[in-house]
Amino acid sequence: MTKNSAVGYARVSTDEQARENNSLPVQKRKIETYCGQNGIPLLKVFEESASARTMFREQLHALLSYCKEHRNQVSCLVISDLSRLARNVADQGSIILRLQTLGIKLVSIDEPLTDDSALGKFLRNQLGSANQLFSDMLSEKTRDRMQAAVKSGRFVWGAPIGYLNENKKLKIDPERGPLVAEAFTLVASGRYVTTDAVLKAVTALGLRTRKGNVLTKQTFSRMLSNPIYAGWVVSGDLKIEGQHPPLVSRELFDFVEQQLNKKPGVIHKKLNEDFPLRGIVKCAKCSRPLTAGWVKGRTNKYARYWCFTPNCRSVSISRDDLDWLFKNLLRMIQPTAQLLAELPQRVGPVWQERVDRIAGERKRLEGQLAEQNALNQKAVLARVKGDISGDDFETLKASLAEEILRIQTALTALNSETTTMEELLKQVQAEMVDVVGAWDKGNVNQRQELVKGFFPNGLVFSHQLKFFEPANTEITEMFMRYLTDPDRFGVPDGI
Repeated sequence: MTKNSAVGYARVSTDEQARENNSLPVQKRKIETYCGQNGIPLLKVFEESASARTMFREQLHALLSYCKEHRNQVSCLVISDLSRLARNVADQGSIILRLQTLGIKLVSIDEPLTDDSALGKFLRNQLGSANQLFSDMLSEKTRDRMQAAVKSGRFVWGAPIGYLNENKKLKIDPERGPLVAEAFTLVASGRYVTTDAVLKAVTALGLRTRKGNVLTKQTFSRMLSNPIYAGWVVSGDLKIEGQHPPLVSRELFDFVEQQLNKKPGVIHKKLNEDFPLRGIVKCAKCSRPLTAGWVKGRTNKYARYWCFTPNCRSVSISRDDLDWLFKNLLRMIQPTAQLLAELPQRVGPVWQERVDRIAGERKRLEGQLAEQNALNQKAVLARVKGDISGDDFETLKASLAEEILRIQTALTALNSETTTMEELLKQVQAEMVDVVGAWDKGNVNQRQELVKGFFPNGLVFSHQLKFFEPANTEITEMFMRYLTDPDRFGVPDGI
């Protein structure tokens, strides 16, 4: 067959299609019209929707393969303009060279002077540079817009498992979101020895990718380390509070991350109830909240608080020592009648804000309760179908029952919080309150409420000074009142 036929290549990207009205049908008609007017048989037109900034395009490779297989028939490749072929000078030159080795010339309909003459090659290079400049500038603007969006807390990429993209924002996937949250809960519960066992459990409950595939171990591991689920948006060194609703609390996410970092894939039991100052006392050097846990010694385990921030680690202190120092701080507060008189004003606004959130918190907890009940039903169905073993079913049921009890307890606590605050406000109006006694007798939640009442901004602890630093404004005010109290100073008798 005579080598006088042509093939065509048409390409669009979404932005260009909307901006230039250079759609695939328009390009295809242009190619067909050119070949018809010049009497060139058109064998095939390859159509592509992809960026021209890369050579990794499916239809481009199909085109080049076709040209190689039909080199005895194809005499030219017809395109509407050079920007359809490439937006990169090097790629443009590489494609043209491959065509030339096959004896195929390139025809640009809108740029007829770009032939293989010296002037044509020069013009090709100039147009290629202009196309690359346009593409590079567009990429810079896109990066700037994406960075601005990230700084505003918006997630600008494809939604991770558990979320859906909607109107340029993330919303919780009603099908997968509860299962992702359950995965974090199961890891933190300590009922499973490895994350592989947790993956097996949530897979039996129905967790899949949007394409319906089972999550791989690597994907599941990345999911457990993705701060998006705790409400953060991370891009490079930026870590911004996101606009999207979190699937898990930051405390839960941090706990899971810390435990998995100790030994990847192995779950450690949560012991927050033993460390009431965890998350409240901050490191004086890096200002990050201290973590806590049981540290293994030669013969026993010891309770300690420490700074978990990499390249800092400036604080490491036993739980008993930190508790002792904190109770000393409370003893210094106790005799200050003025401070006690101010406590209702200090606590009141914080408490009122919490009261205002009670309705939303109750709605959230009721939604979680409904999700847990649904997961419970899925677990029963999975057991009936034989997707999980009897032992795994019992473990899963126990974990779900524990989470349901936790939610129900939290709902009950919401109803009693106002009464608890009223009693506290009545108590602090007295001349003397046994603050240390309240600390010793209180549970973890009551202790944290007490600390937040006196120190709403938290406490900054210096390991070097072995004391809570003056960076705590409440402590500074306390010392100023102590030093300016006229009743504390005077001339001793007999002088």
